[in-house]
Amino acid sequence: MLRFVRRTKTSAAFLSLLAGLSLLTAACVSRLFTTGYDDRTLIIHTFNLFNQKISAASITSSSSWNGDWIFRRDRLELVDQYFRAHRADVVLFQQSMQRAHSEVEWDQAILAAGAFAEFDWRSEPVADYTDTTETESMVVAASSIVGMKQRQAGESPSLWHVGPDGFLQAAALELGGQSAAVFNIQMPSKIERDPIWFSFIEERVREWIKIQGICPKRIIIAGFIPADVEARKFSEFMEALSLKDSSAGFCDVALKCQTANPANDIYRLSSDGSAASQADRILVPKSAIVYSAVRTHDAPIKAPPYEMAMGFTQLWPSIRSGWEASIRFASCSSGFGL
Repeated sequence: MLRFVRRTKTSAAFLSLLAGLSLLTAACVSRLFTTGYDDRTLIIHTFNLFNQKISAASITSSSSWNGDWIFRRDRLELVDQYFRAHRADVVLFQQSMQRAHSEVEWDQAILAAGAFAEFDWRSEPVADYTDTTETESMVVAASSIVGMKQRQAGESPSLWHVGPDGFLQAAALELGGQSAAVFNIQMPSKIERDPIWFSFIEERVREWIKIQGICPKRIIIAGFIPADVEARKFSEFMEALSLKDSSAGFCDVALKCQTANPANDIYRLSSDGSAASQADRILVPKSAIVYSAVRTHDAPIKAPPYEMAMGFTQLWPSIRSGWEASIRFASCSSGFGL
């Protein structure tokens, strides 16, 4: 009987210990999921607004889309319709345009009158065109629920040239009490001949987030990145910054991720027969959770008036589709580094 009592007490103590460990483990797991990541999911979007400077062989000079703001406004109406129907927190625009001395021929004014009325716009001019008196800009647009840090006088640069026709724009956001960095990128058109630019971009990203005091687990690089994912330089770039492509796992059929596609008449007429490809990407930290990633702006409308002038009966929002990702950042403790 005595042995039985002792064994019972020992078993009870052991079970009590197991119960305590289970509670501790549950508490740790609960803490991981409640404080390990931001409370809010972020929807990021990248989209090229198409500067219309690219010529099309089938379009005569008398009916070119260069400087044609009727054509542009019709396209921007489709862009506005999409964002009225779909939520976005941060949108990275490439090739946003504005005509000098005009308040209505301006992408920002047109879109801000609709779906982007509550967005904060950060615009960085990158090119001026004397033939159409237009200015091209890179733009980061953040919704009112995402705080965008205002630039201070004397602050470090937030725009860099990448090759002859590429650009990199940086902006700092406030999310869940912690800062985050977004890098809007337009890689050079001859990216396959200039792999060195990945090293250049890596250096700019490292320098900028260090100056801003932003954790490397809270960065996004998105835009026109028509990279060969198998190329060594691209792989080294991704590994050096501990990034992953948001499209990973969402492209069971290649067509789903091809933002550059000859099915788009604007792309077909201006791409010299280039094949379909995944040209627009959103790169996120490996630690981030990606809930969804999808191609966007691939629904044209019938547009008979453009058949005779430009050779197509369907009007597309832009030269390429956009890309959207729904993510959640990991939180960072102090003393982080890259």
